[in-house]
Amino acid sequence: MPLRLAAQSELRRQKMRQVAEVLADAPGLTDARGLHQWRRELSLALGGRQWPALPTPHQEFLEAVHVCESQQHGLHQLLQATVLVAPLLEHSLAPLVEELQALQLYEDRDWTALRTALTLALPELDTTVARVTGGRVRLPPYCTTAWHAFVHLSGRTTPPDSVLPPGMVLLEHLSLISDLASHVGELQAWNDHFAERWQLADVEGGLRDLRNSLSNRSSSDTGAAVRAGAPTPPVPPVATDLPEDAVRPVIRLYIKLAPDLAPLQGAGRRQARRKNRYWVSARVKYTESPELHHAQEGEAHQPVLRGQVPGAVADLLTRMASLWHTRSEEVVLEFFLPTELLNEPVEWWDRDPSLAYPNPLFSKYPDIVVHSLERLQRKDAFQVWRHRWARWKDAADSGDSVHWCDREGRAAPEHLRRLDAAIGARKDVMAMVLSEPPAAGNTAGLGEVRVGIDLGIPVFIHHRDSVSDQFRSMVRDGLTEGGLAGFPSHARQWKSDSATREKSSAHDPAQHLCVVWDDPEHLLGGGAGAPAAFVGGIE
Repeated sequence: MPLRLAAQSELRRQKMRQVAEVLADAPGLTDARGLHQWRRELSLALGGRQWPALPTPHQEFLEAVHVCESQQHGLHQLLQATVLVAPLLEHSLAPLVEELQALQLYEDRDWTALRTALTLALPELDTTVARVTGGRVRLPPYCTTAWHAFVHLSGRTTPPDSVLPPGMVLLEHLSLISDLASHVGELQAWNDHFAERWQLADVEGGLRDLRNSLSNRSSSDTGAAVRAGAPTPPVPPVATDLPEDAVRPVIRLYIKLAPDLAPLQGAGRRQARRKNRYWVSARVKYTESPELHHAQEGEAHQPVLRGQVPGAVADLLTRMASLWHTRSEEVVLEFFLPTELLNEPVEWWDRDPSLAYPNPLFSKYPDIVVHSLERLQRKDAFQVWRHRWARWKDAADSGDSVHWCDREGRAAPEHLRRLDAAIGARKDVMAMVLSEPPAAGNTAGLGEVRVGIDLGIPVFIHHRDSVSDQFRSMVRDGLTEGGLAGFPSHARQWKSDSATREKSSAHDPAQHLCVVWDDPEHLLGGGAGAPAAFVGGIE
């Protein structure tokens, strides 16, 4: 084992102190019951390993960090045990743990210059990571710079289809990006050092082969561009399986439609929930801030009838847009809908209902994401939801990750019983294509959603009117071309094509396609800045 450099050793001590400080500042861990539960979970994760009780929580946390850092995979176990007891710490703790793990891996080389070179945000970062990992890894929300991505991938094991660690592969791809042109020497020198130390330079599929492959691809793309009379591209074109809304600076507007739960008033009238009335409210997240901003313009003063919801949303967007008159970012709309509204065509609602022609939200806001409000308010379903997402990220995307619901003529209760058993037995299922729209009166469609939420399925795909062979064919084609991870991008393109088509048809399945995409890392990560903190799933 090579000796640690002085600079790396000091950085290691600093990161260990920071981890201990994060733990010590968490109210859920410093009270007696929370500390006892955390100590128990971590001890179990470490195979029964114990450490001495110390006078203060901070001292005990620091000692536990030392114990974990000395064991193989101990830091990962520390993170997992802590998140199990205090989930909100993941956003602040994970980057520190990942950097400590990277320090263990790269302990014989000072990374100060490399870190300086990579500490910048790149619009193409997510797509580059997708290419490097074959779509297997999606960067968590705290990975905002190339350095964060490098550290995150450095903690990953080498995939079976490669001999090079993913962190090294990422550096080679980053060296082709024009923003890092002045740092190519530093990036390649880093890889040269560790390829020699780990004997990965001249083996088949090693560093030399990767550089030749990237060089040939770059030359081929440049030659094609020149022959076509196009400007020479600074980097090879990137094909990604991931949604594109995260690769550029955006304003995110989270819109919640919550049922009015107040009972009906008045003598002699039965008390009941106002099923047809909804509160419309919103929060904003800007690129430069991890917080959710509570603007008065997004606050609902009274509930509205179901038929008035589209108009209320249009009014809300008009008010919010007035706050952004000095900004240039695109706006992503993220709707949180109760189950009975998951079939609403939110992207086709009018921006201004008073106009005499259709003017859908989609024309102004092409990135519109639909989420399940019920899922975000079901803490009991968070663990299985996170588990399925984590399994999917660590495995290759395949058609087996999508379950096609089919009643096969069965009554709804029998169909749902069989569906529950089938989904429960398959931990690789990530998405369900519903057999019918989850609309009022459709017992099977609504039941399929609830089965999926209860068993942690993050993605629902359905037709808002009626399922047809044309719809099924469209969905299959999209899944075949880009996998499940690329399906939201296909859906946006299909809707855009449908909206601009000269002879658009009401029977076009793209107009009725709905994708409910619930990414737990995005929705639950970030502590008080997590969308779930606004929606009501976490405190």
